[in-house]
Amino acid sequence: MLCFLFPLIAIYELGCLIHPQRVIAYAIIRRFLLLFGPVGVWAPGLAIIAILLATHIVSGRAWRVRWNRVALMYLESAVAAVPLLVLNWAVPLNPLAAAGSTFAALAQGVGAGVYEELVFRLILISLILMVGADLFRLHRPTVTIVAVFASAILFAVHHHVPIGPEPFDAARFVFRTVAGVYLAVLFWYRGYALAAGCHAGYNSLLLLIGFIRPA
Repeated sequence: MLCFLFPLIAIYELGCLIHPQRVIAYAIIRRFLLLFGPVGVWAPGLAIIAILLATHIVSGRAWRVRWNRVALMYLESAVAAVPLLVLNWAVPLNPLAAAGSTFAALAQGVGAGVYEELVFRLILISLILMVGADLFRLHRPTVTIVAVFASAILFAVHHHVPIGPEPFDAARFVFRTVAGVYLAVLFWYRGYALAAGCHAGYNSLLLLIGFIRPA
């Protein structure tokens, strides 16, 4: 997963050097890290690397990368993005404008996939399960369903005012909620990296077909 995500993190950081605009989920992670002391702008990316390295250490698996599997993950991410593109086509949404050059817009879309899936899938769903199922011993399947829908709704909410920059739009909110459920299910069965790759791939394909236009 780390080998798969590292190029995506690098693309986002390079894009921010060209156009220093950060996605909201990135800012959320950085504000949380600032509670423990001063951190640099690269701290959220380093946090992802640290989380994945720690997870691998705990798993006790061999330190061997299967590069063919990493390559297949990019293909799987592109295929997994197709249902989101179909949903985008089915819901009447207006095209969005992204600030900066085409590469900066691409980097923002990739960064949104990496950091939004970290916050709303890996962290939030895991936290709800840890509190609900592990701490309070509630019915795990029920807690899982609650976690999936809670993460999807909060994912949709964070794009709109007062958290995000967009005024509330019902069609876009419903679209993002449904997309959030899809990404949560993908995360549950295929892991954080595939959910992030799917999200990043979807955003990149929107830019490619012209639904997102650089300003």
